[in-house]
Amino acid sequence: MKNMSILLLLMCVFFSMMSTPVTAIMMEDQHRNNTINENKTIVSAEGMEVDINIKQSRVLTLNILNPTDDKISSDIFIRLDGIRVNTLRYKLSPYENQTDQINISKYLKVVQINHTVTVSTYGDYAQFNFTREFDSADPGPIPTPTITDVEITNGTIDGQPSAVAKVTVSNPGVQRYGTKLMVHTEGTDGSLYPAVVPPGENKTITVELLDERGAKVAGEARLYTGNISERDGSIDQVEFVGQAEKNTTVWNADYQPVSGPWRENHYTYQNDSIETGADESDSDGFDQTQKIYLGVGVVLLAFVAVRRFR
Repeated sequence: MKNMSILLLLMCVFFSMMSTPVTAIMMEDQHRNNTINENKTIVSAEGMEVDINIKQSRVLTLNILNPTDDKISSDIFIRLDGIRVNTLRYKLSPYENQTDQINISKYLKVVQINHTVTVSTYGDYAQFNFTREFDSADPGPIPTPTITDVEITNGTIDGQPSAVAKVTVSNPGVQRYGTKLMVHTEGTDGSLYPAVVPPGENKTITVELLDERGAKVAGEARLYTGNISERDGSIDQVEFVGQAEKNTTVWNADYQPVSGPWRENHYTYQNDSIETGADESDSDGFDQTQKIYLGVGVVLLAFVAVRRFR
């Protein structure tokens, strides 16, 4: 009986210790992904009443009523995260009402946590603020920029012949993102370019590489906003291998933050499974220059040993 009491006491202590962090995690999750369900009403200058409801940061419901004896019309403007979602015009007879629902998911900006919806008309407005965090590398149904193609070819940079990677970025969404493109290869420790693509458009960026022209090139391309060394703001990442005047193979990769080339201990790309000839290194870890010095050293040591034991 005494052992049972001790066991129950230990279990109570364990669950009491566990409850605090679990609760904290749940509160943090609710804070960063607010399931908003809020109602507000605005009245246009013409007297039209608009009841607004937003649920779970996805669906905006407008219930429009003309409470007057006259036929009136009003314009309603909807904005989300800084862009205009829609402009709606209503013409209602006396005491007529109308209900509309607008799915605002695709207008959310995935690199933001804090979001704002504004519904306005001439004479009045209402604003809804909520938090919703997304994994920008896997945003679900929200369209975001992606790297759609990479082609290794020969080109000219600043008038000089160079190996280049032609990277195509697509923005299928309605938001404009301040994206940047960083390309690493076995011969290039990071080549950075702005990569802002207008909504609904594609853009091909010519990236200078330090790999030899005509050589097989293996590398990776990152699309991101903010800091390349942080997960926040990550958009897309691909790996590739190709050669000028030959096909380039491209495959998706999970985004991994790295140290930029401007840092002392910066990231360098290596792919041991692909032979590219990007450097003179062999599998034993010595390059050609090191092997020459090593060979000379071995000869000298052998010479000294022979002289000593003669």
